[in-house]
Amino acid sequence: MWRVASLCLLGAVMACGEPSSPSSPSPSAIPPAALSKLEVDPSVLGGQAARATVALTAPAPPAGVAISLTGSGTTATVPASVTVPAGATTATFDITTTRVTITTDVIITAQAAGVRRTASLRLRIDPAGLTPSANYTIGFSRLRENRVAVSTYEELGFTILPVVPEWVGITAGSQYIQFSASGGTVTGEIQISAAGAPFWFRSVDLYSSVTRIPYVIEGSLSSEEMFTQLDVLGNTFGAFVRVVNARPDLPVDLLVIRLSNPVPPAFNGTNPMGVDNIVLGR
Repeated sequence: MWRVASLCLLGAVMACGEPSSPSSPSPSAIPPAALSKLEVDPSVLGGQAARATVALTAPAPPAGVAISLTGSGTTATVPASVTVPAGATTATFDITTTRVTITTDVIITAQAAGVRRTASLRLRIDPAGLTPSANYTIGFSRLRENRVAVSTYEELGFTILPVVPEWVGITAGSQYIQFSASGGTVTGEIQISAAGAPFWFRSVDLYSSVTRIPYVIEGSLSSEEMFTQLDVLGNTFGAFVRVVNARPDLPVDLLVIRLSNPVPPAFNGTNPMGVDNIVLGR
């Protein structure tokens, strides 16, 4: 009996022995390096190169990882593919762009082994070398009804968008747009654009019936500020007075005009404030 037990014990010792260290996982058990993200410069001037980076979830195997690339539109060109080399987790590549006449958003796509990642690249208008060929005056000649709310207005290829508060068209006598305030300070705002194309702001005519006109005029190109002009125009007593842009040399693709209508507390009535003859170059 003891001998059998000894043999069993000996067998158990031989079977178990000293605790062995865990074996390394087989190569097939290691998750493959997958595409995790794509990062692209958020914006560049059209015509300049942009830099992009692809990243993997793990170091690339000995053969590397090839990632296919595409870009939307024709204003940005990417290589057909980029390879993350063995042992690396990232690879970079350049995006070639062309000059643009309007701000353009491009989608860059990277794909590998069924995993797809995208990123957006904004191509900005390059102001260098841009010059206007003619000046245009927005005189609101297309208004047809007096004191009717104006939600949007188009003339000579430009769009005027009254934002706040309610602006109305005036057609009795001369033609223009205005907003009114009857107490406190009301800020009126209009936005001017040309379907994304650059233009130049020259001047605008403003009027107020009984108050001064604090104003702010802002111009931006591809969402970047080009100029801000703020001042206070004295009471024009119902007549239009011209405000001239101090930086008419700078192109914009969005112009914002804000007028403050500070009606005195003791004033018993409504103060209209108007805009006319917006002179723009293009």
